[in-house]
Amino acid sequence: MDNENLFVLFLLFWGIVVIADSPLFSTLVAQNVNPEIKGTALTIVNCIGFSITIISIQLINSLREMSDSNNIYLILAIGPIFGLISLGRKTYNKT
Repeated sequence: MDNENLFVLFLLFWGIVVIADSPLFSTLVAQNVNPEIKGTALTIVNCIGFSITIISIQLINSLREMSDSNNIYLILAIGPIFGLISLGRKTYNKT
């Protein structure tokens, strides 16, 4: 498989994985915050999410200008990896 096809597969996988995290985080916040501040907490989480998205897009664009490599997109995998580790700890610590 050539690099271009591998990259397209990576982007498809990335899109599937990333789409699922927003409702997951909103559900986690809604279930774990006091009802009085639920709206505020959800707003803050969504703002943080959009901010991370904007910063990561700008960072990748800057790195893309400095490098011809498509491997810089692997930097985007760091966030979901930490998220999965954190969710795994939360899940396994409940038992």
